Amino acid sequence: MEKIIRAFLPGADVASLAPLGEGIINTTFSVSDADGKRYVIQKVNTNVFPDPYSVMENTANVTDWMRKRLAEEGKCFDRCVPLFLQTEEGDYLYRTPEGGFWRCSRLIEGATAHVHVTDPALLYNAGKGYGEFVRLTDGFPAGTLTEVLPDFHNTKKRFQAFLEAVEKDVAGRAREVDREIHYLKEREELAGSIVAMLESGELPLRVTHNDTKLSNVLLDDVTGEAVCVIDLDTVMPGTVLYDFGDAIRSGAASAAEDEPKLDRMNFVSENCKAFKEGFLEACGEILVPAEVNNLMLGARVIVYEQAMRFLTDYLNGDTYYKTLFPGHNLIRARTQIRLFSQIPE
Repeated sequence: MEKIIRAFLPGADVASLAPLGEGIINTTFSVSDADGKRYVIQKVNTNVFPDPYSVMENTANVTDWMRKRLAEEGKCFDRCVPLFLQTEEGDYLYRTPEGGFWRCSRLIEGATAHVHVTDPALLYNAGKGYGEFVRLTDGFPAGTLTEVLPDFHNTKKRFQAFLEAVEKDVAGRAREVDREIHYLKEREELAGSIVAMLESGELPLRVTHNDTKLSNVLLDDVTGEAVCVIDLDTVMPGTVLYDFGDAIRSGAASAAEDEPKLDRMNFVSENCKAFKEGFLEACGEILVPAEVNNLMLGARVIVYEQAMRFLTDYLNGDTYYKTLFPGHNLIRARTQIRLFSQIPE
């Protein structure tokens, strides 16, 4: 760890090192130096992101664009945009002899990543944060970004993978989930809806975050307002409908996605309204009518897609998502189907 830290902070006198956050993808630590400055040291999970260089190239290009936009507006960007440090060789990644890839960023002080929705006000402020991300990246040539997770939200391809899983039934589980299979098949038209709008140009291609949960936007400890959108590993080209939909999938759900008591999973319209209000307040002026008018379609498609992904993995024998007990993916699929059924069209 000392070699990794000194690759980014060669002259620093390290005072402390501690685990940071509750993320389940990357390994993260906070580092403090003798002057009280704090940094985030993180190991990139190459099982999830096999091309860490493209991840950091995307991140650097997008954050540079955001800083320039804020500078043009005469605004301070020290806390608003993540800042990644470079090694003495000018690299954003340090590779250990064992093949691990590490990066370092400045820790944003006085702000918290909230994990649980305890008040609609949290979602209103998170919505403003993600809306500001859309506003600041408006005009960025999204097509130049690398798809670090190809076809991540290509729901049409997700549907084909689902049909293949049903047909092969490698785990012998299709019969017990016939009702869920039928429910998802009946709504096939949703799978290609957003993809078709992107392909036709009705929806503009934008920079998308692709993991817009509450905990990925830091909120100020004093004012509660959004400070900075973090965790940019999945920044890719896409549509604003994906990010809005993903935020609603987690933020407007009354229970965890693996809640075993199905009746506890409900769509919380108040939370949805709060996020949407903050989101449009920040970026509504730059969105085209097709984006504004189809935000709830984004929510429906993303929840539908996730239900399909969970059920696909269950049919395939639980080979993708980590499961903690038998039927874990089935519970996840059922909660998403119930949530989907309650989202207004």
